[in-house]
Amino acid sequence: MSITDQQMHDSHDDHGHHGHYEEGGNHHDTAQEKHRKEHMATWLFIFGDVVFFLLELFFWFYLRANNTAGMWRAANCTPANGKLGPTDEGLNTCTDGLFNPITHAIPKANPVYTIIVFALIAIAAAFVWFAEVQSRKGATKKTTHPLTALALFFVLAAIAAQFYQFQVLPFTTIQGTYASTFEFYMGSNVAHFLLALVIVTGLWSRSRLGKFDNGKWYQLHLSRLFLVWVAASCVILGLVTIFFA
Repeated sequence: MSITDQQMHDSHDDHGHHGHYEEGGNHHDTAQEKHRKEHMATWLFIFGDVVFFLLELFFWFYLRANNTAGMWRAANCTPANGKLGPTDEGLNTCTDGLFNPITHAIPKANPVYTIIVFALIAIAAAFVWFAEVQSRKGATKKTTHPLTALALFFVLAAIAAQFYQFQVLPFTTIQGTYASTFEFYMGSNVAHFLLALVIVTGLWSRSRLGKFDNGKWYQLHLSRLFLVWVAASCVILGLVTIFFA
């Protein structure tokens, strides 16, 4: 992807020369080469995360399909289907991770909280994208700084909403594979959101200093790629938990 002449000029100024080498023969990339490598590194990082994401989808559907010992949501266990009779004791019973009997089918997580979480992170990614678009048009910090501030607010809101969902789940991790996998998904979201928080905080700080003025949009672009991926993966995982519980 090409960069603006201004970015090339700034990069040369930073290096203190206009060639590929400094005195002594040390190699330095041009601005275009540097940005190309950063772009490739960003995509490689995303692709690595995609592999982990596909594994998350795999073990959700694998565990759900197998439903080993009726432990996906315990709906097929005898206690979940009614009171045990005197001759049926021990038949198809299920226990949690502490060997306590599960006496009811594990309820599904409230989808409202799941939707709120992925909507908030998607909005945060949209604000970063909008800030990039405005920077490409030559906007100053008067435009980009409020946009990155809003992105930061929605990332924080997504983290808070995800932690709140942990508190209101109608099950615990030890109550079957559905429960443990759902909470693993939420933990994955938190890890991604915290990384997004670090990135967006940096964007907010740099935009406050006018670092994205005069068409210097490249850092916004790289950050936007990752934020959009985080939002997309969160939405997909959320929809899977809602429609395939």
